[in-house]
Amino acid sequence: MAELFLSILPLAIASAASPIILGVSIALLARKNTSAAIALLMGGIIVALLLAAAGMSVAAEDDKAAEALGFQPRAADIAIGALLLAFGIKELLEKPKPESAPAGAKKSRGFSKWLAISFIGNITNFDAVLLNLAAVRQIFNSTAELPYKLALLGFCDFFFVAPALLPIVFYFLMPEKSARMLAPVGKWMQKYGHYLVGAIFAVFGAYLILKAV
Repeated sequence: MAELFLSILPLAIASAASPIILGVSIALLARKNTSAAIALLMGGIIVALLLAAAGMSVAAEDDKAAEALGFQPRAADIAIGALLLAFGIKELLEKPKPESAPAGAKKSRGFSKWLAISFIGNITNFDAVLLNLAAVRQIFNSTAELPYKLALLGFCDFFFVAPALLPIVFYFLMPEKSARMLAPVGKWMQKYGHYLVGAIFAVFGAYLILKAV
């Protein structure tokens, strides 16, 4: 069980590297727009639930798909590992792109509109989505007991929604200091986060390949 936890830990942590979501959440709370910030969090939770369902389905079907195509079950690990490794190398070699907030993020919008903005922003955050899916697949491909799998799923989803969740927590605990504390974190992730994500992709991709050969 410890080995399973350690294998998904870097994937979970790296999935929290979402500077756009963090920056928008901080900006909303700085204007005391808690309703919009909560909508931003709810959109992330909806995406996390969809990814959980997709990840569990992939874990249940990837070996069957490999066998149906005439491959050994470990071929799924090799194919996914190669994809993640290539994606990681691409992330490490690319220069960071300037981040921008979702369209209309600076305008005042209602709860439902912020929920939609959050859903689109989270579902198109491909780095975090792929990392979360890889972690969920790893969890549900294991032989761990179901309660432990669900606990690890919750652990991964906590990090996925952390960019929207943590500013809200800090805002209610320390409303005056929250923006000053979290803004430097957002700037650091915007500047260096893609290196962290790329390294995690590359290492985990290599791990899947080596495990399967």
